[in-house]
Amino acid sequence: MKIYRNLYIVINAVNGSNFQIEQQCPQCGAPIILDEADRILSCKFCRTRVYLAAEDIFHFYIPPAGGISEPIYFIPYWRMKGLSYTIKEKDLNIEYQGRSFSYSITSTVNGIDIANKYFDINFLSLDSRLLPHSLGLRPQAMKLKFVGSNPNEGKFLKFSPASRDAFINDYQTRNGGIQKAIFIGETASVIYSPVYCLGDRVYDAILKKPLDLQKKDAEVEQTLISSAEEKWHVEFIPMLCPDCGADLPGEKDALIVFCDNCHSAWSPSNKNFIKVKFLTWQEKEEDITYLPFWQLKVKVGGIQLETYADLIKAANLPKVYSEEWTKTPLYFYAPAFKLNPALFLRWCRQLTATPHPKDLIANFPVKKIHPVTLPINEALESSLLTLVSLIANKKHLAELLPSLNITLEDYSLVLHPFKISSSEFVHTKIGFGMEKSALNLGTYL
Repeated sequence: MKIYRNLYIVINAVNGSNFQIEQQCPQCGAPIILDEADRILSCKFCRTRVYLAAEDIFHFYIPPAGGISEPIYFIPYWRMKGLSYTIKEKDLNIEYQGRSFSYSITSTVNGIDIANKYFDINFLSLDSRLLPHSLGLRPQAMKLKFVGSNPNEGKFLKFSPASRDAFINDYQTRNGGIQKAIFIGETASVIYSPVYCLGDRVYDAILKKPLDLQKKDAEVEQTLISSAEEKWHVEFIPMLCPDCGADLPGEKDALIVFCDNCHSAWSPSNKNFIKVKFLTWQEKEEDITYLPFWQLKVKVGGIQLETYADLIKAANLPKVYSEEWTKTPLYFYAPAFKLNPALFLRWCRQLTATPHPKDLIANFPVKKIHPVTLPINEALESSLLTLVSLIANKKHLAELLPSLNITLEDYSLVLHPFKISSSEFVHTKIGFGMEKSALNLGTYL
């Protein structure tokens, strides 16, 4: 565990960092324990299956201890977990060697470097310097509940969306020289921690002990009373295909579900499902598992990147020129599931640098599909990383980076065929492999 001096941010290890949520079945009321990444609720008693959806991010709270008669105030904390990439300038020392006689000249130019790591943080989302700046390990140690599951629990203070931006700015300042900080696979949520006021003191409603507020309890109490209240609740969407009415199967953490009956794909949007365009790179062999990848058509401002031929030139790819590639649109690719940062970027780069397949089939019936756990907006963020890692002229890229703009024009979900060996998944079309353990690890990100 590492604690930053200014923000008191807790960064946890990967294993065991998921927290659990207590929720009642909306049909029969039976108790159900969910993992934070779960989006499908299945009741083993009444067989109800519903999708958990929200207008924005998910809101949870830590239940207070019993026996407290005073009003409870719930303080908001941002919780963010995922992959962090930082793009920064670095000096490249280039040495030139003479051929006719011995000499060397060393020069320094500006280049680009990409660093990555896994992060798991929580920090206060309220304008107060007196309240605890972090929840520490409480979310992992205690079972949480959805905000709105008990309307009489107390007052939930409205969280500040700007505090996330403040964290990112502070992150860039502390690491120095960063031109861009990108968070991918980010699980963002708000967690509320309970307090109450008694006898001119503010108490932790979990431990029933006074908070150390430097004798400014009255100031904090006034903040609790005057702060706006948050109203939020989770939506339950029946797992039925909007087109044909068939039951929608899906893993509990899937962000997109596929209908086996009419071969359609659906993504939740507030209170409804919306159709998602998907394509399949068909494989005739049996026992094939399909892994989902986002295919993105983007507009890159400042660089000529419209066709695959443009990418060959900009990235200096070892390809023989073909007139056909001047007419082949360039697509960026990103895994639609979570992987460790280095492997995620590797697959973005490999598939983007591979010529676009011609034999994709729309709505092809597929059975074995790995769950989609990374949304399209996160995949779009990865396009800049892919571009930075592929472009050969790093000096020119360093000059363009501050003003570089990437706009999403169109996207599809593409299912790629993989053959399972003893220890890895192997792409049957292009031969790239991915260890099974990498996919298992991704469930904790």
